[in-house]
Amino acid sequence: LVSITAGCGNVETGSALTIGFLGGIIYMGSSMLVEKAGIDDPVDASSVHGSCGIWGLLAAALFDWGNGFDHFHGWDGFTCMKNDDGTCRTGIGGTALGVNIAMALVIMTWVGFLSTLIFLALQFTGLLRVEPAKEKKGADETSHSPSKAYNFSS
Repeated sequence: LVSITAGCGNVETGSALTIGFLGGIIYMGSSMLVEKAGIDDPVDASSVHGSCGIWGLLAAALFDWGNGFDHFHGWDGFTCMKNDDGTCRTGIGGTALGVNIAMALVIMTWVGFLSTLIFLALQFTGLLRVEPAKEKKGADETSHSPSKAYNFSS
């Protein structure tokens, strides 16, 4: 779903299926890489929204064609982007891909900067981690749920 979101309004059905299929492969590879690196991401948010989101931005430009590879929809849905005289613009697929790459880099920079500020503030105030005893026992059991929530025998 994340992979097709960027291009959902301007890619054909077959392209959408291809984007989703490749997104699944990218998700699996990213998830295995995050786990192998020892990064604590229990819901795979970085793999789903990070890796598949970047793939979706690139795929929106790569798979946005209609009447051949020169027919680029862009923000016009299923009609071509037009010149001032009303003719379809051609030869802009590479420009669109470059813009989408730049967009991905800007988003990563923005998110990285704000995340760093937030996590440094949390670390400075001592709110970034739970106490080691709670961490060992599990924050779910110690902080979030009543003890009977996991009692399946009754």
